[in-house]
Amino acid sequence: MAKTLTEKLSKNDWKYVLARVFLTTPNHKRYYRNTNVIGKENIPQKGPIIYAANHQNALMDAMAIVTTQKHQTIFVARADIFKKPFIIKILHFMRILPIYRKRDGGNSHDNNQETFEIVNQILRKGRVHGIMPEGLFNPYKRLGTLQKGIFRVALKAQEAYGTEGGVQIVPIGLNWQNPREFFKDVTIVYGKPIAVAEYFSLYQENPAKAYVKMQERLSEEMRRLMIDIRSETHYETIENVRETFGYEYAEATNRDPNNPKQRLEAEQDLVKKLDELSEKNDPKIQMLEQTLPAYKAGLEQLNIRSWLLRNEKIRWYNFLFDFAYLLFVFPISMLGSVIGFLPQRLMKKYEKAIKDPQFLSSTKYVVSILVRTLQNTVLLIVALTLVLAGNLFGNFFAFWATLLLLASLLGAERDRLLYVERCRKTAGKWRYCRQLRKKNPLLNELKAQRKQMLAVFS
Repeated sequence: MAKTLTEKLSKNDWKYVLARVFLTTPNHKRYYRNTNVIGKENIPQKGPIIYAANHQNALMDAMAIVTTQKHQTIFVARADIFKKPFIIKILHFMRILPIYRKRDGGNSHDNNQETFEIVNQILRKGRVHGIMPEGLFNPYKRLGTLQKGIFRVALKAQEAYGTEGGVQIVPIGLNWQNPREFFKDVTIVYGKPIAVAEYFSLYQENPAKAYVKMQERLSEEMRRLMIDIRSETHYETIENVRETFGYEYAEATNRDPNNPKQRLEAEQDLVKKLDELSEKNDPKIQMLEQTLPAYKAGLEQLNIRSWLLRNEKIRWYNFLFDFAYLLFVFPISMLGSVIGFLPQRLMKKYEKAIKDPQFLSSTKYVVSILVRTLQNTVLLIVALTLVLAGNLFGNFFAFWATLLLLASLLGAERDRLLYVERCRKTAGKWRYCRQLRKKNPLLNELKAQRKQMLAVFS
């Protein structure tokens, strides 16, 4: 069995390519608002390669890698999902192998030998392996301790290459805006590859020491690519400050907050400063811990967002532009509501049935793929029927109208979600203007709190 599976995974599968092109990648672009990829030029053109990413979003971490690079990557996942034969076939098609943990019972070491041997063989054949070296799902924006399994696998495969060439480890930082929510942003950062050959001589002398050196190096490289909040005491405070003031901090430090790379750099800088304050138990971090909850409660009471408080007043022509846009896009939004109704309804239905929160996003994503694939198939059949009818009857207009309809249908659901966002922002601006006219004392209090907090890290 292992030999057959090894041979299968050692070759490119055209069915895998089709699935990625027509199912996974298009759905990924509709499921997430923005998928930002940084450092793609760091990916080696040829293997053997090991992708090493942080693990905040269960199976979606692997999907983020699959949809943003060209290699057919072999991953591992916890063995308890490999139960039913049908599921096993799907997972093998997706190039996912089982990895056993102590909690799964039995001898996890012996059970994993087959998987490790397959991975070793595919790496020696110049293929690509993806792994989450933390080992366990980690819901926090913090890099956990890296397990030594990745280094054992890498150095074992490097034996076929010696001290030159061979395996390269590409560190990856996965930065999810909100892992469990639909239509949020994700930023994927590919770092510079680490040549395993650099550690092979040390490995031959002292394997344990080589593992430790590689662990230190990879941890350092991965932290550079992600939001890494080291403080445990003030984790929630630092994360809330980052979410609330990250945009403004980027502007204050002369970075473009709409540029994913610069925004990430700004937020990393902000987190680092707050971590330092936490380590010193500085009174400023304690002030933030006390003030921020009251600030957010006040915003919730007025039903406005923090970014609105940057404006002393909002001009009337801003609303004129907003209303014109909303009126113009309204028909497309309604069309998107019809198209998006079924997948979003089913996602909410299955969301309630998920017992393990870490698989919430993954399950919703799978439901989204299945329903949207069915929808797209139906649309394609209808479009082809109309095109053929237009050709038969010589209706040139019908032919192009059908193509235009298809194009609009495929983008209508995304347009509707953007439309809803714009509606909420416009409504928020309207409520803010009302509070300004009423001279609500709570609004002045919130502005004072905001100024006080910004002074901590400006």
